[in-house]
Amino acid sequence: MTSEIFSLAKYLAASRSEFSLSEMNQYLSKRYAEKELMEILKMHFYDLGLYCSPDLKCSKVVKRTLIPDESIVTELERLLKDPVLPLHVEKLVSSYIERTCGKNWNTGDTARLIRENIISQKEEYWKGEGGSGYPKIRIVSYMLYHFPVYFCQYQYLLLELFKGGLLFNKMKILDAGSGPGTITLSTVDFFRKLQDIYSRNNMDVKLSIRIESIEKELENIICYKELCENYLSGNKESSTNIIIDEPIRSPIETAPVPHDADLIVFSNVLAELKSTPPERANIVERIASGSSDPTLIIIEPADLDNSKALRITQQTLVRKGFNVYSPCSFIWGKMCNGDNCWSFKEQGNITAPDFMKKIADTTDSYRYMNTDMKFSSVILRKGGSSKHNYRAKGKFMALSNLKKHIEKHINVAASVMSGNLGNEKTLVFKICDGTVREPCYAIMPFYHMSENNRELLEADYGDIVEIFGVLVRENKEQSSFNLLVTRNTIVRITSM
Repeated sequence: MTSEIFSLAKYLAASRSEFSLSEMNQYLSKRYAEKELMEILKMHFYDLGLYCSPDLKCSKVVKRTLIPDESIVTELERLLKDPVLPLHVEKLVSSYIERTCGKNWNTGDTARLIRENIISQKEEYWKGEGGSGYPKIRIVSYMLYHFPVYFCQYQYLLLELFKGGLLFNKMKILDAGSGPGTITLSTVDFFRKLQDIYSRNNMDVKLSIRIESIEKELENIICYKELCENYLSGNKESSTNIIIDEPIRSPIETAPVPHDADLIVFSNVLAELKSTPPERANIVERIASGSSDPTLIIIEPADLDNSKALRITQQTLVRKGFNVYSPCSFIWGKMCNGDNCWSFKEQGNITAPDFMKKIADTTDSYRYMNTDMKFSSVILRKGGSSKHNYRAKGKFMALSNLKKHIEKHINVAASVMSGNLGNEKTLVFKICDGTVREPCYAIMPFYHMSENNRELLEADYGDIVEIFGVLVRENKEQSSFNLLVTRNTIVRITSM
């Protein structure tokens, strides 16, 4: 009987611009309630190209780019300005922790064990190790410490894709190495935020999203399914059609290659693999091979070793035909080798959820609070699109030539590749133009700040700045170059 319903829905979708589920009873051999038909069909909406609204009317969805209307972007940025775990997600996580560890999980021996696991996970995190499996106590520790930050920081990358015209009204998304569902839940929340903004602005935009996942640990899959099912069941009236498929249980190294994905996300998973950065690139390439035009996001810890490893993986993928959309810009038209590159984004702090405050209510509470969003990432595409298409011209000096101009004032154009690495007295920003062989930093003593150079502070991660009249100095101890920005130095963020 289900095949009859599916075939009819497919026919109606092809022959009509809109139909109500109640109309299907005119053609079926058995009568169904509308909500029953909805339950039967909802897992097929994406494949059928159908959008069904809360009032049970269905219409055809044609895949289109979500145009980043300025007013929509402004509202999204406002929502993300003060990052916090959504209350309904916080309640889901709290309920999972309580069911797993008991109502008094934040006291006594249970709390002690959780805190010990948090410390050990942090050590593994910085070492790029995956740990020994995922028993429930480890998942709880992850949810308490890592989940909130990972959830919030990922939405800024989705915002970047939206602003760049890389999100669609009909999308298939793969969460590769999903763990307990951080990226999946964050994706659903982001698109629901977006749908709510469209609705408030009386814009008729129908969203159909399908999320697939790959995860090797059974305990993670159980948690993933529980959280996602409870999330979706608690939002039945949402006007966004979202399908979350059954996770594929497999290591990502040997998982079946997914097909026709629009977005593939590797969040804090490649660094856990016992493989070299170039070997990780092979894994990413294989997962992406079944999709014709995917966008890839890779996110890793911001520490020196993991960040440098990510750039090597990135450059290996570039040599395999992928293009860096962001954060890197190769403004002289040359590709760097990425062997000695360390860059990361600082997005600010999230508001700590109540469950994090509970586990941190002890001596050395700072050990159990994780609120700063600091991460390394890359967005890759198969096509030639980049976030910035700026190309440097003759009035600028390539950073690869700095050694010839020590103690001279020159003009440079470069991407800002870090937040402030210094302090309130001396501002330090890592910069790159794709030609550097040694690390290069723009140094601005606070007393030199002026209207001429203030835009250096305003540049976002990956933004390109033109710097006029900067003094070149060599730091031989650190094998790096410092470009001294004085009050007479002019800094301009480019618009390209």
